[in-house]
Amino acid sequence: MRSVFFPRLVNGPFGDPALHVRLAYRGEALLFDCGDLHALAPGELLKTRLLFLSHAHIDHLVGFDLLLRTFLARDLTLLMYGPAGLAQQIAARLQGYTWNLVDGYPFVLTVREWLPEGIREVSFPARQAFRPLSERMLTCHNQILHETPWYRVRAARLAHGDIVSLAFSLEEPLHVAIHKDALERHNYRPGHWLSRFKDLVMRAASLDTPVTAALSDGSMRSVPLGELLDTIASTERGMKVVYVTDCSPVFGNFRRILDLSQNAHLLTIEAMFAHRDLERARQRNHLTAWQAGRLARLARVARLQVFHHSPRYQGRPDDLGREARAAFAGENAPPCARNNGVLLC
Repeated sequence: MRSVFFPRLVNGPFGDPALHVRLAYRGEALLFDCGDLHALAPGELLKTRLLFLSHAHIDHLVGFDLLLRTFLARDLTLLMYGPAGLAQQIAARLQGYTWNLVDGYPFVLTVREWLPEGIREVSFPARQAFRPLSERMLTCHNQILHETPWYRVRAARLAHGDIVSLAFSLEEPLHVAIHKDALERHNYRPGHWLSRFKDLVMRAASLDTPVTAALSDGSMRSVPLGELLDTIASTERGMKVVYVTDCSPVFGNFRRILDLSQNAHLLTIEAMFAHRDLERARQRNHLTAWQAGRLARLARVARLQVFHHSPRYQGRPDDLGREARAAFAGENAPPCARNNGVLLC
């Protein structure tokens, strides 16, 4: 499968949490958490259209000001999702600045917080000095916070001590694979027309829909969508990237992580402590590296990426990754772990 999501941990395993995901062929990106963002170039920041915040601890939100500063004079909208209470927190943060020179600025920040009864949306236009201008309630089905024909983002509520931290799954509903040998065999030339073809397939357009295809001799020809689908492409299960951070090592969280992560292509998950420091992990409401790897194994994910390591392990920076990979491979289960896949110490 050719990747359509290109995830990047902005600050590596020890830095502030921020996962930047570029979307192939769409000219846009998604951001999961908003720690220090100085490693992203302004052009990369400006491609961000959606920000998904797990919770508002400072290491997950400190990059918001840089993002705001980059977008401020642009004719863009930034859509921000997070847990209950986020709109009030962002409003307080915005009002900490003086906005007497933003008349006519077109930028709008829209905050959507996930509540038990649905999604509450509050808009903060720059031209109004970021005072909240409108509010409405949106429905939320099957834990899906945001959906387009090309991807959807699903969420799960995890306990992080006495607050909620959201985990997210970025899912491609359907993957359309183009077969290069079939293109050559039918005298089609690769190009931007294939993006339109894929979009039509993803939108479930009528098979009779005409598609203007580029031919090898430089000419163009109108071809029915169904004919192209039969001759140059195939469809399969879409890609899935899951992001999990800041959660207590308790059964309810384990169950929700497993439900969200099943058969993911990539699980990016926190591994704050070594399993030998399990009591510390419980006190601080974070996962151990072994728990992260074990969850990845039980969820049958294809690839594991651990991050959000405690600085106490910087002297031996590979320890946590090694422990997580061992658990992912089914090795080195600690004595306190039961093998029924339910209790992870």
